[in-house]
Amino acid sequence: MSRVVKDLSGKLWQMEKMRVGEGEREGFHLLPAERQGVIFSWNYASVPGDVYTDLQRAGELEDPYFGRNMHKAKWVQEYEWWYIRRFNVSEKMKSKKVHLDFEGVDYCCTIWLNGNLLGSHEGMFSPFSFEVSEYLNFDKWAGGSNQLAIKLDPPPKNFRNVGGKKVNFSGDYFTGLVPFGIWRPVRLVATDAVRILNHRTESDLKDSGATVHVQIDLHNMTPETQTVQLQIAMNGHNFTSETISRTLETVVKSGTSSAKVSVEIADAKLWWPWDMGTPHLYDIEIKVLKNGTELDRVEDRIGIRTVHMEQNPGFTPEESEYPWTFVINGKRQFLRSACWGGQPSFLYGRNSTKKYEHLLTLVKDCNINNLRIFGWHPPEIPTFYRLCDELGITVWTNFTFSTQAFSDDPVFIESASRECVEIVVLRRNHPSNIYWMGGEEVFFTDAHVESGNKGLMEAIGVAIEGYTSVPYGLASPLSNVFGQSMGFKPKESQHANEHYYGGGRNFMEEYYPSLDCSIIPELTAASAPSIESLKKFIPENELWPMGPSWGYHWADIHILQGLNIEVFGDKRMDSLEQFVKSTQIAQGTILQFALEMYRRRKPRMSGVSLCHFITNWPDIKWGLVDYYGLKKLSFDFVKTSYQPLLPSLAFPKRRWKPEEMFHGELWIVNDFQKAFENTMLEWTLRSHKDEVVQSGKVPAQVAPNSSSKFSDIAWKVDVDAVGEFKVSLILKQGDSVLARNEYKLLIGDLAEAKRICNEHLDESEKKLNEFGSSYYRYNPDLWELE
Repeated sequence: MSRVVKDLSGKLWQMEKMRVGEGEREGFHLLPAERQGVIFSWNYASVPGDVYTDLQRAGELEDPYFGRNMHKAKWVQEYEWWYIRRFNVSEKMKSKKVHLDFEGVDYCCTIWLNGNLLGSHEGMFSPFSFEVSEYLNFDKWAGGSNQLAIKLDPPPKNFRNVGGKKVNFSGDYFTGLVPFGIWRPVRLVATDAVRILNHRTESDLKDSGATVHVQIDLHNMTPETQTVQLQIAMNGHNFTSETISRTLETVVKSGTSSAKVSVEIADAKLWWPWDMGTPHLYDIEIKVLKNGTELDRVEDRIGIRTVHMEQNPGFTPEESEYPWTFVINGKRQFLRSACWGGQPSFLYGRNSTKKYEHLLTLVKDCNINNLRIFGWHPPEIPTFYRLCDELGITVWTNFTFSTQAFSDDPVFIESASRECVEIVVLRRNHPSNIYWMGGEEVFFTDAHVESGNKGLMEAIGVAIEGYTSVPYGLASPLSNVFGQSMGFKPKESQHANEHYYGGGRNFMEEYYPSLDCSIIPELTAASAPSIESLKKFIPENELWPMGPSWGYHWADIHILQGLNIEVFGDKRMDSLEQFVKSTQIAQGTILQFALEMYRRRKPRMSGVSLCHFITNWPDIKWGLVDYYGLKKLSFDFVKTSYQPLLPSLAFPKRRWKPEEMFHGELWIVNDFQKAFENTMLEWTLRSHKDEVVQSGKVPAQVAPNSSSKFSDIAWKVDVDAVGEFKVSLILKQGDSVLARNEYKLLIGDLAEAKRICNEHLDESEKKLNEFGSSYYRYNPDLWELE
């Protein structure tokens, strides 16, 4: 192989803390590569990873995720941290140009190799590299003859200064602990004189064929112009052994330059989202040769697909001016989405491929076809996008600007835009990634309106335009009151969060239908994780009654109680078991109502994304799957409501009085690109006694990619009815069951239920005004310490 790689990641690093500036004064950067000496007693560390996880492993920190420990670790971010790695180098690198490549360091660092200063870098997401051939030692010493030293500066504290360049660490669902560390791999890469820096693939579709355009960025490390051959070879991954290749001769000047090669594929197998087809992938190999000698080679796995946006039907230009319908390979996709809520761990050292595989398998099992990575979380690592490529899950990737008024200083805008370009370059070849977005809730307050946020989002769109063909959107939402005051139209995008934050002050059947827009990128409902999981991070003496660690882990206890009142009629506080189970069912019930209602609105509405699928630390909040990878009961509600072929019941309210006439509508939503003919929609209504009181069948011809009403149903509620009644739906084709669904509706007085819920919420508001908005309001005795 022309390219020789030595991965310096792993568990052979050591680390130590120093007061700011003290490490260089002590001369740590000048230490020789010796087996004993100063660093012998330093803590061992793992790369990729983070400082906090390394310290917990060494016994210097208690688990930050347990109880209220996370604040106890804040001292860590007041120091600089030194990471050192010794290594030997293969003789195969000796005659080559060797680069030390960093995929990502969070946040600011300085690098030395064998006492030689290589340079500094700032920015979590941008890779960086140094040419180190002249500094390497090729002797074979025990433990290594080369020593790499990395100084991590204390992390930034004001997210406003580093938005777009670092993951968010401040706001309404973080504790103020700032993550930092060498969070991505470190490698030595040796090549000959011409090196492949990166590549970009784009596809054009025509009839059954496709043209794959490959742009290759090259670095000629000699002073002379070189004539080289670029060789592209492609073959289907797991579906054909045929190799398609193309060779192009090109002239490469000294320094960096680009060349383009196009490959024609006669019978192209396209990459599709899993519910629209098969996510075919191609292996691609790119070589640089000179006179038959290979200078460098890279390999990748790509998909042939196109993506563009179309206008949603049903809105005037005065209502919605931006296109919000995703079109993959010429066919419209409705986003049955979830906000990812990750990475799996807020502290990078706890992440693993195994976790990603488990969680993304659950995503597909939940019938989700899109994941939205929004601005509170970092763009994901290559493993995530690779798995989404393989599973056929599309991805909406936000840059890390979230709920803050950012600077309009040109220097900040330019540096943040550069970081966003690097994010794009590293992820643009993944067919799963179908959308870029600038900001999350950056047009969300009066301060945002007066800030430079809009100009910043526009500047980022201009900056990335030359690096990707994937569509870009400014921010989400656009159609709240502040967005409209900035000139955005009233029916673009909205966040459906006020039902949750209101704790049920407006019930679900009042709130969700009132939102009329093209797309809903965030819809919030929450619950507690299982008792098994709670015991892993809540101290035993705080489990029940609820101690301060509940609120510390983001439990909005009064809100959860209010939503229990809405769904069940009371707070469900008889026991820990009852409360936990009820919150999960309430979350599922709310999501079932809202998600199905918005799906029935297609194609006028083109997508909805629940918030969240997972969570990045042990919380009592939004995830369908908790931090430990366990599904909540709400998971199955969403799995059912997100069936691509969905029999759905529309109803105006959940509570019906005895002798009142219940009425509903029977719908079928089909997200598949094929029709289902000669189907039968069967329905059954069971009374509060679980007796069948009505049933029926409706013949249905289901069009591809459609949403249609097929029938009405009505039933006069029994005079003696109490509790609940059920409506079950089955969609059949012959004897084959295509899909099922079920709804539990309540016997009761809607007005009385709202009175009880609002009385509870009024009381909780008094406590908020008296004790503050922090979690202390759930345990006011915290204000009375002796």
